Amino acid sequence: MERSIPQAQQPQSADDRESRRRWPQVGGVWWGLGIALLCMFVYYAFQPNHSNQYIHFVLQAQSWLEGHTSIPLPGYQDVQPILDQSGNETGQGIIPFPPLPAWVLLPFVAIWHVSTNQQLLSAVFGAIDVALAYWMLGFLPVSPQIRRLTALFLGLGTVLWYTSAIGTTWFWAHIVAVFCLLISVGLALSADREATELQPIKNAASGVRHFEWPGGWRSVALIVAGGVTAELMFVLAGSGSAASVLAAVGVLLGLLAASLAVVVAGRPGALTPFVLAVAVVGGLPALLIAGSSSKELIGLIDAALAALIVGLWWFGRRGGGKLDRALTAAWSALSSPEVRQIAAGIFFGLAVTARLTVLFGLPFFILVGGGGNWMRRAMLAGAGAAVPIAALLVVTYATTGHLFNPAYDYLYHLELGYTSFGYNPAWSVSDIRYIPQNIATMLFGLPRIMPDFYSVFPGTGGDPLCVTTTTRGLFDRACPIAEPNAVGTSIFLTSPAFFAAFVAWRPLRGLRVDRATAGATIAVVAIATANLAHFSQGWVQFGYRFSNDFVPFALILVALGASRLGRLWPFIVLVGLSILVNIWGTYWGISLGW
Repeated sequence: MERSIPQAQQPQSADDRESRRRWPQVGGVWWGLGIALLCMFVYYAFQPNHSNQYIHFVLQAQSWLEGHTSIPLPGYQDVQPILDQSGNETGQGIIPFPPLPAWVLLPFVAIWHVSTNQQLLSAVFGAIDVALAYWMLGFLPVSPQIRRLTALFLGLGTVLWYTSAIGTTWFWAHIVAVFCLLISVGLALSADREATELQPIKNAASGVRHFEWPGGWRSVALIVAGGVTAELMFVLAGSGSAASVLAAVGVLLGLLAASLAVVVAGRPGALTPFVLAVAVVGGLPALLIAGSSSKELIGLIDAALAALIVGLWWFGRRGGGKLDRALTAAWSALSSPEVRQIAAGIFFGLAVTARLTVLFGLPFFILVGGGGNWMRRAMLAGAGAAVPIAALLVVTYATTGHLFNPAYDYLYHLELGYTSFGYNPAWSVSDIRYIPQNIATMLFGLPRIMPDFYSVFPGTGGDPLCVTTTTRGLFDRACPIAEPNAVGTSIFLTSPAFFAAFVAWRPLRGLRVDRATAGATIAVVAIATANLAHFSQGWVQFGYRFSNDFVPFALILVALGASRLGRLWPFIVLVGLSILVNIWGTYWGISLGW
């Protein structure tokens, strides 16, 4: 008689073991959901004022729904007024920010208009970011405890907490960028089963020397055609062509990018993520904008959707097997490593359309992702990213008449009047000469210790403190022991668990390295450097909000570092300290009305 073997003891194939290691299990999903819900509750409960004054993106979304590209001047900063031929203000202006954060708000603004609660949405989407981080970390070879602690660190131990609790214009942009970037990084990790495997450094060099050009002459022709088309876009923009002409060129550039992805991937299914992205990211909001000005069009859209639902129901009954096979084929296409790398590129490009400096994180997707070698990974991710970036250029041109938003330069010259910040009129809006003074804020910035005055400006002036009492308290606004510095505070002081990231490089002692660690480090350094070269590092903030731009990559280093440390308790201590510091800082930021 044959004895049955319990399922837990049955031998498993390599694919089964790999699948268990790479894909989050059901129990893990509940942990991720619980951590995200905890963070959302904290974000909401910690902020007594569930509205905010700065709603540039809500106004932008409302203007789109009304058929305009400019917004009515709101009476606060970061808006460039539009002038008439006499040089007088028209009452309208343009904002300097990329469009995706406003695009995401469109469905909500279509319902609540300018009453849309952006702060509440920030709390919700910030918590979703935490859930996505937990999902992304599931593709790393770390223990469940480290995965949970790292997700909790993001949610309550970094400035994402303050960002989600405040929810003003600048913070909402960070939340949307982190959302897209976490999905992008997670897709790349899921498509690359060997990204975290340690290899001798000499093997990395040999991998660069030996590769075959992906796609042959067809990919070369498509890259050349894409370059020519991109150059044509710049030429047309320089000559002041109509926005519709530039949009047509942008569509052509997108088609060339999609074609390149198909050629390099070697399968027509590579078109699937492009179709989904255009339908969901482009189509649905576009329908909202079009339908807002035409009741007839809304009726046609409703009729078309009803017909689609009925058609799918009928086809499912008459040809259920065909429908199942079609859905299976579509899922198979989306599950391939090459297509996931394309999707990672698309979400990476979308993150760029929320925060421009994210673009400098592209080297990560050259080292990590599906494709088999660095050139294929680069082409697939680059083709995916090209579509939203081309759309960004077209939208910027349609809104401002320039491919690159001129409001940045306008605001720079406006803010040169803040002499206490050390801005130099002879330098540009982004200049490497700003790096030394800005890196001091990012790495070594301190809160105001035993302050005798309060001010959001650097220097030694402001409203006097400790006038009625000299007894200082940790949370006493009248006479505090310490209070946040509005210019910014060191990321390591604000979030001590970032120190674990350095341990990710521990194998370097044995001349070994993994591509995920190398790629994440390059991305963090590149994005941080681009931000540091910008004249402003954020202001009236707790911590250093620009760290949100690279935190998805930094989380990889933190989780791998905690795993390679060999002991869990130091990481628990670091995460605990990070949460305590952020409790203090977020309380102060909200208390001070920042």
